[in-house]
Amino acid sequence: MKKALSLLIAMILIVTLIGGCSQSKETSSDKVKVGLSLPTQREERWVRDKDKMIEVAEEKGIDLLVKVADADMQEQITQVEALLSQGIDVLILAPHDASAAATLVEKAKKEGVPVISYDRLITNTDKLDYYLSFDNVKVGELQGKFITEKVPEGKYIIMSGAPTDNNAKLFKQGAMKYIQPLIDDGKIEVIAEQAVENWVPENALKIVEAALAANNNEVDAILAPNDGTAGAAIQALTAQGLAGEVPITGQDAEKAAAKRILEGTQSMTIFKDTRALGEEAIDMAIKLANGESIEANGAVDNGKIEVPSVLLTPQVVDKDNLNETLVDSGYIKESELE
Repeated sequence: MKKALSLLIAMILIVTLIGGCSQSKETSSDKVKVGLSLPTQREERWVRDKDKMIEVAEEKGIDLLVKVADADMQEQITQVEALLSQGIDVLILAPHDASAAATLVEKAKKEGVPVISYDRLITNTDKLDYYLSFDNVKVGELQGKFITEKVPEGKYIIMSGAPTDNNAKLFKQGAMKYIQPLIDDGKIEVIAEQAVENWVPENALKIVEAALAANNNEVDAILAPNDGTAGAAIQALTAQGLAGEVPITGQDAEKAAAKRILEGTQSMTIFKDTRALGEEAIDMAIKLANGESIEANGAVDNGKIEVPSVLLTPQVVDKDNLNETLVDSGYIKESELE
């Protein structure tokens, strides 16, 4: 009887062990599935974001489903709904329209899917889990400080980004910290101040052309919110023989902008290393899918709550540090600047 009982116990233990191993194998083979919704691929930086996240997802062995809305909020809604229907574990969402995207967060939460607001803050929802970006007020501060040190007095064209993008509001807020006091003191005269719809360079071109025409080509500085709008401003200046004579800001460290900086037609750009941002997004998504905690280093008000935030540090790039910052780090190849 003792031998029979011992044999029975041994068999039970073996079956339990095999079952446990089988279950563990089955669980480990289930990939984390992440949905990624991007607003556009019209700017070089968004192409870099997508490529980096695809690369990191492959390295980490997760299933990344990618959708691009092409600056169309209704299309983004349709695409996110499709992602949710595919059983994603986490949604990384860079909204085309910060406020309208709140409904997508609500839909995701009903499905039990946590949401990371990527680079652009989603506003007017208390269901958002995390915000991942750079310190965007700091981005504007760097632009404002740079341009006012270059041109502390004179006529300014002030452009801001798309009204639907909350980041545009933060960039301008930061820049005006340095510009507004000089306006108040009568040192800076603003000859044009306008938002660039959808960040489209052609819209920036029209703003600068109109300002030049209305002011007999007299302009001393241009606050351009990103490299695309800076390029458009330079196009307008070139037509009037003014390229290289008017300091212009930028942002995103695009290759075309880097070339313009070396040529002397654009004064600076802001480097936000999207390689680091994309990698961080995937790492955060994996942690959320596995129920792990994420260490935030800030909190940003989205109109409803203080959203736990992971904020990376931006950096000014001009002719003096361009090679060291962009080329030596491998962000841009030297051959791409020829």
